[in-house]
Amino acid sequence: MEDSVAASVTQRVNSLPERSFLAVRDIAGPRRAVESAISRLALSGQLRRVRKGLYWKGVSTPFGMSPPQIAEIALEIGGPGSGLAGIAAAHALGLTTQMPSTTWVAVPGPVPTAVPGLRFTQRPIRRLIRSMTPWEVAVLEVLRAGPAAMEHGWDELASRTAELARANRVRVSELSAAVTKEPHRLARLHWDHVTAAGRELAELP
Repeated sequence: MEDSVAASVTQRVNSLPERSFLAVRDIAGPRRAVESAISRLALSGQLRRVRKGLYWKGVSTPFGMSPPQIAEIALEIGGPGSGLAGIAAAHALGLTTQMPSTTWVAVPGPVPTAVPGLRFTQRPIRRLIRSMTPWEVAVLEVLRAGPAAMEHGWDELASRTAELARANRVRVSELSAAVTKEPHRLARLHWDHVTAAGRELAELP
């Protein structure tokens, strides 16, 4: 039985594209046998352990397997409707050159267990219900964080949001609707500043 499970897990890992996550819970079979097979693959360098139950298949290099970026781990653990928060969100949007020592992640619903370098903060479940993208969440989180998280003004956030909208990564109408429901009052005020600075946003979907 264990040999067949190991063969099945190995086949699954081999079929994964590079830069992919693999969760133990997503693999059929007896849990102990599956975990044992994955652990052996991690020991052999074919997978990289991220945390209990979560592994990474990176790019093989002469120095070992390339690790996932902290933002990739954040979004994988946070799940749909999650996104970077605070300075990490501003950095992802190109609004600051600062790199936080700890990356904060906004998640809809229950907060996952923290992992080294990552902390999670709870946000409204409607971000999940409305299928908000990580970029949309990042914009919302910068609006919450305010000017202290940015090295540029609201016009730069407006310009960046417009770029993302044209690339189909952000829906301006969805952002506007989400902001009206934000419990954070300053986020609503800051969105007014952004839309005033970037009048082109009104013409984008």
